[in-house]
Amino acid sequence: MFAKVFGQIFDSSIAEDYNCRRMFMDLLVLADSTGAVDMTAEAIARRTNVPVEEVVKYVKELCQPDAKSRSKLEEGKRLVPLDSSRDWGWKIVNYVHYRKIRDEAARREYFRDKQREHRKKQKGHVKDSMVDSGDNVEQVLTPSSSSTSSLVRTTKGDHKGKPQNQKEVEDFCESIGLPKSDGEAMWLDWQERGYGKTRDWRAKIRKWKLYSYLPSQKNAKFGSQKPPPERELRRDKEMAEAQRRYDETRKSGENNQVV
Repeated sequence: MFAKVFGQIFDSSIAEDYNCRRMFMDLLVLADSTGAVDMTAEAIARRTNVPVEEVVKYVKELCQPDAKSRSKLEEGKRLVPLDSSRDWGWKIVNYVHYRKIRDEAARREYFRDKQREHRKKQKGHVKDSMVDSGDNVEQVLTPSSSSTSSLVRTTKGDHKGKPQNQKEVEDFCESIGLPKSDGEAMWLDWQERGYGKTRDWRAKIRKWKLYSYLPSQKNAKFGSQKPPPERELRRDKEMAEAQRRYDETRKSGENNQVV
């Protein structure tokens, strides 16, 4: 036998006499599922080890109306006789009401436990095979320990490291004031050379824009075709001058041989 005792009993009017409160708590334990205590005062005394005179006194007190009671059922009485034709056997007035509260609390606790078990099982499954933001992650046991595992991430469509398609690159270029052709050029370059150490493709495009590396920026600066650098022009002039001197020296030598 057991009973759930609510803390508010310590704030009730019967708490003014702690012996009366204890008697009521004993009766809660002895009651059946309907709140009936179908026992004589002597039987209650034997079960609770309380003198029978005390049992009779406090049962009588609990059967009295109480204007301070929170419940207005039966004028605030805690006990009512099971049968008016006999002087033993009582029913706890609010037992069913508080049992429903107890059962609801037990039901919530039951479902909390079930949810906790379910989450624990799900967590165990996720450890074996995790899927996080479109990335496939598989568990690999390391040689050092059979219980120690390392996660090997295989990137599939990493939205930060790699774009999903050409359109995504073109749309991003347009969003920062670049033509779609720059997006196409970047996409084709990545398809040809790979991504290398690129961790954030958007950041890379922003950086290239800042340094004017993108095709549209080069065309705007140099026209449709970039002219040769000054160093190359200077080298061409030097080679032409050297060739001219060589030709003059060779021609002079031939004239001396003829004389």
